[in-house]
Amino acid sequence: MQRPHKKKINRLTPFLLHQPIVDYLMAFQGDFYNKFRKCPYCKSSNCKKHNIEPDKLFCKVIINGKFKDITVAVQTFYCKDCHRTYLATSPFYEGIIYCQPVVDLCLYFAAKNPHHRVEKILLEHGIQVDRDTVRNYALRFEKKIEKYAGMKLFDKVAGINLLKVMFNVENVKELKKKFPHKKFDGVADETYPTIKGAKKKFKEINKERGEKPFKWPKGFTLAVAYLAMLKLYVSLVLNEVAFCKIFSQILLAPLLGVDFFTSDGHGAYNIFNDIMEHLRCLFHKCKNLAKKDKVLKEMKKNKEPPDKIKEYLSKKYRELEKEEIENLKERFPKFFDNEGNFIGALTSNAIEGGNWRIKHELRTAYSNCDSITARTILICLMDSIFTFRKGVPIESFAHKHTVFSFRKIMSC
Repeated sequence: MQRPHKKKINRLTPFLLHQPIVDYLMAFQGDFYNKFRKCPYCKSSNCKKHNIEPDKLFCKVIINGKFKDITVAVQTFYCKDCHRTYLATSPFYEGIIYCQPVVDLCLYFAAKNPHHRVEKILLEHGIQVDRDTVRNYALRFEKKIEKYAGMKLFDKVAGINLLKVMFNVENVKELKKKFPHKKFDGVADETYPTIKGAKKKFKEINKERGEKPFKWPKGFTLAVAYLAMLKLYVSLVLNEVAFCKIFSQILLAPLLGVDFFTSDGHGAYNIFNDIMEHLRCLFHKCKNLAKKDKVLKEMKKNKEPPDKIKEYLSKKYRELEKEEIENLKERFPKFFDNEGNFIGALTSNAIEGGNWRIKHELRTAYSNCDSITARTILICLMDSIFTFRKGVPIESFAHKHTVFSFRKIMSC
């Protein structure tokens, strides 16, 4: 039997469900923007009307298989103090040709897709923006974030305070004042996304090294701090330098004020032990104790069945967990529910999962640190400000209370 012929879809024709987006953008065509604003360069109000820009490009849309320019008219003003011209209040970010809705759409999609994929998605929506332009918007967003919420080391931005971006506070201590009824348990960890081309070099070098191969390919150092119960990222540090106490101090600074924070036991996280309660991940603690366990060594020596070894390790973990919970009842009673279960972060699993989500959303390897930083910031923000998770509608704490918007940052 002959298979039915599938109708060929014109790549330049937006799908029916996406047509409202094109209609929305076309509605701006010919609009006149003449609302006065102060000079953006010197903040002076001593300005006058100068000229009208009649055909300022708003965006490019795809209609009936053809590209169409959507243009608007915008008033320009002349500043008598600094002798510069500038545009009236309009739906454009400073120094960007396309309109705010399109730029915001690019940044939104860039949080979940590589730049080349964003170009394809927008084409399917009937909007033309090329891959390099999407990347430029993401990089500009990163620079604005660094200016607004960057944490500096030797006059250079080394980390991003995501709490400031989302809630306009410097640390958890300030956030607690706004939401005193909430519980704040932090976790922190680092991971190493591979640098583009490093895996191939890694294999080639290890062939030459023979018996002493490297364990891992070269990668970026990505460290993030997270509020486990509120499910939001607090800060991030991303560079090509090995993680150390200096970067830990930058990463953990926004966590100051948490009830406690949990780490995997890396020595760099001991930086604030005197002013912040620090728990060691129960799983990592059990793992290190297992290395010194004489009974386990004897079982391995006698080649005991894996099920028996697993049962022994599970028993030891349960004993350690019971002991740890008894200790925590005295220190953090508010983190126990009515049934006596500890609801805080006993392990670093919350941030381990967060690291995997970031690497999953990155999807591809990067060679440029700025590019991966821009996308990681967007991923962390979108992962914190969510309305849907685990197949059901769930509004996050950050979505309910955030002051973040693309416009706020891009107009900074």
